[in-house]
Amino acid sequence: MSNAKVELAQWIDCELIASVLLEELEENDIEPTLANAQRVWLDSLEEIHHLARSSIVGLVNRFELATVA
Repeated sequence: MSNAKVELAQWIDCELIASVLLEELEENDIEPTLANAQRVWLDSLEEIHHLARSSIVGLVNRFELATVA
């Protein structure tokens, strides 16, 4: 695993993600169970590459990310 991947994996706050998922379920009157949160998380992961691509384009356009020379 690359160093950047390891560092990013350690930086990601899993407890925050879990809290957000459970809170969103509760706010939508859905039982905040492990199974329901897992289902939402897996569905979210299917969309993350689109979100990442869009974010990268926006950040590059605002000169907030350096491109490879």
